Amino acid sequence: MQEYKAIVNAKVVTEQEIINDGFILYGDGKIVEAGKNCGRLPQGNTEIIDARGCYVGPGFVDIHCHAGGEHWCHEEPEKMALHHLHGGTTSLVCTLYHNIGIDGILSGGKKIKRAMLEGRPGNIAGIHIEGPYLSKKYGATASNARTPETKEHELYLKEFGDAIRQWTVSPEVEGIEPFVKSALDAGIVISLGHSEASPERVYEMAEMGAGICTHITNATGCAISPTRYGGTLEVSFDHAAMLCDSLLCEMINDEKGVHMRPDMTRLVLKTIGISRAVGVTDACAGRDDGEQVNIVDGEIFGSKLKMNQVAKNFRNNTGLGVSDIFRVCSSNPARAVKLTQVGSISPGKDADFVFLDENLELLKVILKGKEVPYD
Repeated sequence: MQEYKAIVNAKVVTEQEIINDGFILYGDGKIVEAGKNCGRLPQGNTEIIDARGCYVGPGFVDIHCHAGGEHWCHEEPEKMALHHLHGGTTSLVCTLYHNIGIDGILSGGKKIKRAMLEGRPGNIAGIHIEGPYLSKKYGATASNARTPETKEHELYLKEFGDAIRQWTVSPEVEGIEPFVKSALDAGIVISLGHSEASPERVYEMAEMGAGICTHITNATGCAISPTRYGGTLEVSFDHAAMLCDSLLCEMINDEKGVHMRPDMTRLVLKTIGISRAVGVTDACAGRDDGEQVNIVDGEIFGSKLKMNQVAKNFRNNTGLGVSDIFRVCSSNPARAVKLTQVGSISPGKDADFVFLDENLELLKVILKGKEVPYD
């Protein structure tokens, strides 16, 4: 007999509304039904989970994440993913940065794919390659940034191409179009970033099919500098990305506004609208010192965020309500990289849930129908 579980007495956060006195019925790792409880209890062989009036929303989805705690995804993907699972990330796209070289990307991609296929720990949903086809000016490790090399990316596609969800490139890199076309043909979402490309170039890439702007307002600039006419502002890469209705925009929202000042976050949200905003961690390895951002020699070196912190920061820095927070941290990122089985509470989707109290403190994580234990 099929065993079911039912979450009751919950504020269920769907894409349309927050359902008070809501319930969610699930079994075999999938959502069966969700709606208003109306005082009824499921019958038969069903385990009841009392949410005690807290919010229950879809598990968080992080599509840009390099590390968790001290663990880099290319070295220890399972430990890295478990770190973020404890922050409510039930779908994680592991990001390989080009500074680890061809061999590092190759070995790291294989490790990540193996952990994903073996379900260790169960929340790895794919790979994001950031570079190496980036602007040398904004590519962070400029010595590794370069023009596309067919043998290189064909090797990645051969070894773990079916696990690659997203690939970040700079639009102004010479010879980028053939690579972009081949990646799109392989079903990979192209993301634009580390760039000072002209507005026209950004629009061309969007027309080709690019779907995401990588961490908007970070590692970006303006094609025309200094401004042509004193006292007037030129259109930057970020402005152009915001003008492209087809581009979703990654946003790193730490508590102190290091990556994006709170006013900038509000401005971007007001410009692009909630439907195009994607919260990400861009987490890199760093010791647990209570800070949400790594600062190395006075420069930003990614964050130490988990997605539950990103969710709280969106409320504290921008005033977003709970429904919009889940759109930014769950449904939008899932849509951005074509993860169709996660990101919302709907029948047939994976039974991935986070339980949050009124202060958005994380209380419980359920992954594919099973509660995540905490050591």
